Amino acid sequence: MKAIILAAGRGTRLKPLTLLKPKPLLEIKGISILENMINILRKSGVREIIVVTGYKAEMFKPLAKRLKFKQIIYKDYATKNSAASLKLVKDEINKGTIILNADLYLTKDFLSYKRANVSQIIAQDFKSSLDSFWGYITDSNFKILDIDMNATNGFGDGVAILDNENDIKILKQEIDKIDDSQYWEYSILNSLKKIDFYAFGANFYVEIDSFKDALRNNLLTPQDIAMQCSENAKIQRLGGITNINYKIRFNKENKVIRISRLGLENIIDINVEKRVLGLLQGLDITPKSEFFDTIKLSDFLQGYRILCSNDLKNQKIIFPLLIKNLKKLHSIDCTNANIPRYFLSDEIAKYEKLTNVRILTTLEHKQLMDIARKLDSKSFVLCHRDLQMPNIMFNGSDIKFIDFEYAGLSCVEWEIGNMCSELQFSKGEILEFLEMWNVESKNFNLSLRENSQEFSWQSNNFAKQDSIESKLTYKDILSGMLISNYIWALWGFIYDRFDLAREYISRLDSNIKEINNEK
Repeated sequence: MKAIILAAGRGTRLKPLTLLKPKPLLEIKGISILENMINILRKSGVREIIVVTGYKAEMFKPLAKRLKFKQIIYKDYATKNSAASLKLVKDEINKGTIILNADLYLTKDFLSYKRANVSQIIAQDFKSSLDSFWGYITDSNFKILDIDMNATNGFGDGVAILDNENDIKILKQEIDKIDDSQYWEYSILNSLKKIDFYAFGANFYVEIDSFKDALRNNLLTPQDIAMQCSENAKIQRLGGITNINYKIRFNKENKVIRISRLGLENIIDINVEKRVLGLLQGLDITPKSEFFDTIKLSDFLQGYRILCSNDLKNQKIIFPLLIKNLKKLHSIDCTNANIPRYFLSDEIAKYEKLTNVRILTTLEHKQLMDIARKLDSKSFVLCHRDLQMPNIMFNGSDIKFIDFEYAGLSCVEWEIGNMCSELQFSKGEILEFLEMWNVESKNFNLSLRENSQEFSWQSNNFAKQDSIESKLTYKDILSGMLISNYIWALWGFIYDRFDLAREYISRLDSNIKEINNEK
């Protein structure tokens, strides 16, 4: 038997890894996807193997020599698709030829499912898939009647085995007809009225289209991903709770790679952070970042470290720095940026639905919702919404904010309340912070009155605000702290971080008592 493996593509959804090497050379359990595939094919009796390469073709040559497969290089890979790759080796197709895409991590031999003298697809049983696929609609004899290109369950995709000489002649004609920009599988779809194609179900591979595929199927760990994205294979684990972060070397620079945890899409939309960081470019608030599917790659802040409790003792330095960055952030114009508005009452409902955990009495919950609705009536500005210590970097004279995955439009009371709670400010520290904040707000408002086109920090991104920022009170901040601690307590249950959930519940209890005492 013969196998033709199509491996010419760029694998864009696996960036930044594929900026260093082609997707088929991604290593899983210490061996590349391609080598694992070839090993299983060899054990199944496949003697002749042809690999069509394109992107970074030179990186396949050592493997071709060691594993003794024939490498064909397709130079026009950047503007074409798998149809063009298969046309290049069409004459190699004969009876007993297997055609595979190179991003399949094979888990076992599939040739035992092969039927002799027929054209067939050994299809994957997707059951209930998170992503759509090419699903095969078959009769009782497994003959393919049609293909649903947006199926979500059943048998689909898979590997083609061509074992009928007359069918192969017809299929080659259809391969010639399809456009170079299409997937080669369209030749099968277009030949169903001329060829009896069959689909036989099996579970024998995981398609690695993205890092999420590998993580979801426990084939890679975040550490594996970071290691392979580092050009020197050296990594350093960094802090982080929502995401998993490592320091790596990439393109001769120190970078931070952030890998999203599975299920994070149920809580946040990573595209919002991408839009927010676009607004922050050039404002010296956060390091430059690039986004690749579920991965973010940021400049490493050399000389900076995570803000710590000892730093907060020097309030005359830290407080003005925090206020400066917050004022910049809150003044950014988001009118045309498609940034979501986060109403606290809606956020509470979302987290309660995700956890189905009750930590307040009925009366306490009513009180909480009354406060949330009151805050929802306030003016909304662009907020970080997660200013805990690991997200505040300090170098002794400057502060930068990182990890804007929860960012969006919200009220200032939430932002400051959340920050004061996370940094564990005492009441005295909060009052001192507010005194500085309100003085700066007064100065900021004066600048608005004096010149509607210019601000303390010059940037076209700053909003031309119509309303004057009101003075914040301790009660405002206490309200923000209450909502913050309640939501993050529920967050702890979502991520099985019961230690954090207990901490937030303890803070929440203190907030409730203080609010009731102030009545």
